[in-house]
Amino acid sequence: MKRLLIVVAVVTALLVLAAPAMAFNGYRGDYTTSDVCQGCHSGVGSVHEQWAETKHAEAGADDQALRLPYGSVCQGCHTSNFDPSKVVPTPTATSTTGAVSWGAANGIPTEAQAVGNAAASENYVGCSSCHYNANTAHAAPLGQLANAEICGQCHSRYSYTTQTFAVTPVPTPTASQTTLIQPQMALGGYPMLGAPASPGPGWDPAPPLSDYLNVQFPGWSPTPDPAATSAGLARLQTYWKDTEGKDMMWQQTGHDGSAAQYPDWAIEGHADALTGLTSQAFWGFLDEATKQECLECHSADYRIMEEAGMSPTSADAQYGITCVGCHTPHENNTEGGAWDEEWTPQLRTGSAQTLCIECHNGEIPEGTQAEPGTEIHHPMKEMIEGYGAIDVSSFPSVHKGKCVECHMPPTSVSRGSVQLGGNHTFNIIEPEVAMEASPIPVITSSAVAIATATPVPGGTPVVTSSAIATWDSMPYSACSTCHANNNGVKATPVPVSTVTTTPSPTASPVRVLVTVNQLANQSSWGNSNGGDKALWLQDTIDQRQEWTKAKIDAIWAVLDAVAADNGYADAQAARDALVKKPANTWTTTVRAFLSSFTNVEFVASEGSFGLHNWDYSREIVNTAMMQAKIAESGVIVKLPWRVTLKMSKTSVRVNTRVKFTGTVRSAKGVPGAGQVNIMRLIQGTGQWKVWQRVNLNSSGSFARTVTVRIRGTYRIRATMPSDSLNLSASSTPTLKLVVR
Repeated sequence: MKRLLIVVAVVTALLVLAAPAMAFNGYRGDYTTSDVCQGCHSGVGSVHEQWAETKHAEAGADDQALRLPYGSVCQGCHTSNFDPSKVVPTPTATSTTGAVSWGAANGIPTEAQAVGNAAASENYVGCSSCHYNANTAHAAPLGQLANAEICGQCHSRYSYTTQTFAVTPVPTPTASQTTLIQPQMALGGYPMLGAPASPGPGWDPAPPLSDYLNVQFPGWSPTPDPAATSAGLARLQTYWKDTEGKDMMWQQTGHDGSAAQYPDWAIEGHADALTGLTSQAFWGFLDEATKQECLECHSADYRIMEEAGMSPTSADAQYGITCVGCHTPHENNTEGGAWDEEWTPQLRTGSAQTLCIECHNGEIPEGTQAEPGTEIHHPMKEMIEGYGAIDVSSFPSVHKGKCVECHMPPTSVSRGSVQLGGNHTFNIIEPEVAMEASPIPVITSSAVAIATATPVPGGTPVVTSSAIATWDSMPYSACSTCHANNNGVKATPVPVSTVTTTPSPTASPVRVLVTVNQLANQSSWGNSNGGDKALWLQDTIDQRQEWTKAKIDAIWAVLDAVAADNGYADAQAARDALVKKPANTWTTTVRAFLSSFTNVEFVASEGSFGLHNWDYSREIVNTAMMQAKIAESGVIVKLPWRVTLKMSKTSVRVNTRVKFTGTVRSAKGVPGAGQVNIMRLIQGTGQWKVWQRVNLNSSGSFARTVTVRIRGTYRIRATMPSDSLNLSASSTPTLKLVVR
C-alpha cells in the first residue's frame, strides 16, 4: 500500500510538472494539490490532519469562493491558485441604474488539476498556497518559511494586485459594469519561498510582495490605480485620524474578522526586530555566542531553524519576528480569541497568557531577585508577576496574562459590526486617543436593500431587506476592553444612520447607497457601548507615568553624582568598573550603588513606567532612591528583621519531641541568610540564652525538632542577629511550652 501511494504521488507530480503543456486549473501549472502532499504527510497527528482542522481548510466554505463583487475577487484568498482570467462572470442582480452584480460561474475546480480549466485549483487554502509547489517546498531552506509575505499575500485584506483583469464576457450589453477587477491576492505565480539560484549553488530569496500586491499603509497617497477598486465592499483600507486629520496606524474599516494583520505588523517593531538589532553599532563587536542568544528572540527564522535541530549562525538570520514567531500555521489549538471564543489564533504556546513572555522577560529565575549591578533587558514578565527587583517585596499585577487585551484591541468596523480580531500594531491605544480618533466620512455601499434576481426582462426580483448601522467612534481603547460600563461585554455598533427599503414584487431590483458622514455624528465616548470608565483612567495613566519618569531621572542624577565624586564619568562607567571587583570586597555603599543601578534600570528598561504593575514599580523606584541616597551619604538606613516562630505542641510529657518552625525576612520581604537563634528565658533571671542555632534555607525558613528532657515551663522566642543592612529582631509573642 505504501509503495502504491508513492507511485501515485510520483505520477501526480509528473502530471503537475507537465501541466503547462496542457490545460490546468488556476494560474500556475506547477501547483501541487493538497491530496498529493497527503500521500506522505498523513496519519494521526500528521501535518495534513492538523491542517484539515484549521480555518485554511475551510476557506472556500459558504460559497465564498464564488463571489465576484465589484473591484475585487474573494477567490483570490478563499481558494488556491486563483486565475481571474478563467472566471466566467454570472450576473446575479441589476440595479435601477443598470449596474450589474456578478458571481463567478466556475470558481470551484470540477476536474483534476492537470486537465481542468477552472479559475482555482482547490476550494480552500491548500499546501501550495504557502509552500508554492512540491519541488520548491522540499528544496527551500527551512528559514524561508518565516517569510511574513507568505501570509501577507492574503492577510492584507483591502490590498489588491498590481495587475488588472477585464470582466469578460459582458452578459448584458446595455448594462454598465466595472470593467476592471484587481484580485486581493498576490497573483502572477508569486514564489513566496524563493527559488534555487541560477546559476547555482544557493537560493534566491523571494521578491518583495510589493511587486505583486499593493499593500496599504497609513497615509498612503496617491493610491495606485484607485479607479479599479470601487467604494464599498472593495474599498481601500481606511484608518482612524488624529485631531489634525492625519491617518493613525489603526484600521477603521476592514474585512470581516479583521483579516489585515500584515499591514498592521509591517509598520510596528516586531517587523524590524532583526534589522533594529543588527544595525546597532555594538552588533559588530559582539561574539557569535552572544549574537545567537539575541537572535532567539529577534529572528523568527533563526528560532525555527534552531528548534528543528539545526545549528544556524547569526549570518543565517533573515527575518525579524514574523507570523510564525507567534502562530503555528498547521495546528488548530484550543485557545480561543480574546473577544470572540470562536476565533482560533493558532498560537505557538497554545495560550496568549504565556506567548508574549517567552521573549519579553529579563531572564530572572522565578521567585528570585537580580544580583546588584546586573543590567536588565525588558523585564516585562518579572514586572507583571512582581519579582526580581533587589530588596523589594513580591507583588503580582492585576494585568498578569492580559497582554492581548491591552496591546491588541479591535479597531476596525465592517458591514455594520466591530471586527473582533486583535489588531497587530501592538501599540497601546490610550483612552483619550480612542475618544479623539476621528473616522473618515464613509460611503456604505453594502446594500441596505439587497435585490437578488436573474436580470431577465420581466423577471421578478427576490428582495432581502436589512439595516446598516455604522460605528461613531473607535470601539475599544487598551483600557476599555476591561474597564468599561458594560463590564467588558463585546462592543456593538451605534446606529448613526440607517435606511431600509422593501420594493414591491413588481419593482426593479434595487441597490441603495447610504452616505454617512461620521464626523458630523460622532458622540461622546460615554455614549458608545461602555468606555467612560476607561476615559477616567487617562489621568491616572498620565500621573503614574509622569511620576515614575521623574523618579527615574532623579535616581540617575544621584547615581551620576556619586559616580563623579568617586572619579567615574557617570553611573554606567562606575557600574562597569565596580562589578569587576569580587562581591565579597564590596562596601555597603558600593552594594547600595549597584542595587540602585539595577533597580532603576529594571523599571526604565521595562518601559511601561508603572502601568504593568503600579504597586511593584512604585516600590522599586522608592527603594532605588533610598539605595542611591545610601550610596551618596554612606549612611545605612537599617530596619529590623521580621521573625516568626511556631511550635508543634504547647504541652507535652517529658522526653517528647517538639518541632519548631519559622521564617526570617527583611522589612522588604527579602529572605534572611545564615543562622537564627532559638532562645530560652532563664527563670528567675530575666535573661535569654541561646538554646538552639538553626540554619536558614534559601527562602528564609527554618525548622528544628528538639526532645525536651526537663520538666518545667519554658518561655521561647527566635532571634535573628543584625547584619550590614538589617537590625536584630525577635519573634513575637513569646511562646509558652509546658513539659510535664
